[in-house]
Amino acid sequence: MKTSVNIAPCLAGLCGVAAAVHETCTGSECEAPLLQQIVNAFVPYYTYEGALKVSGFVMVVGAGNLSTASQTLSWKLSDVDPKCETPPAEDANPNACGIHIHEGMSCTENAGDHFYNKTLVSTDPWIPVKYLAVEGSSGVWSASGDNAKVITGLSDTAVLGHTMVVHNSVGGRIACSIVA
Repeated sequence: MKTSVNIAPCLAGLCGVAAAVHETCTGSECEAPLLQQIVNAFVPYYTYEGALKVSGFVMVVGAGNLSTASQTLSWKLSDVDPKCETPPAEDANPNACGIHIHEGMSCTENAGDHFYNKTLVSTDPWIPVKYLAVEGSSGVWSASGDNAKVITGLSDTAVLGHTMVVHNSVGGRIACSIVA
């Protein structure tokens, strides 16, 4: 079974519009329809006082049911932490250079912990999701990534309204948006 998702609507100025993507399948290979969300209205995290002004988008595609339920992230961000040019060291803060969905539902207060079904998923599945910063010709650091699948045990609609947080190289929260 193969599904492709086109991010052209975001590039055409239609970001933030939900789209159901249905697959053709038969029998046991069928899963719930996919829901695509474009998260793009990033603001500085409410306690962040640094100079970085993260912008761009994260595409979230949900799939599966119960213990196989997942969100797959792809992103194109700018003005990210330049210290994320290399992957964080093994002893670094686990949130370093991360892009994660959190439990919170507002960017004006604490976003809480990473959001996943702790009954179905025993360890935090968001820890491996990291961005790598690349310096552009204008001196702005950007990051892009494709198909980071995170098995959360949450349905595609369960993440709606929750916070998407971008972290810096020491794990601090620098930007926030809402999965809408």
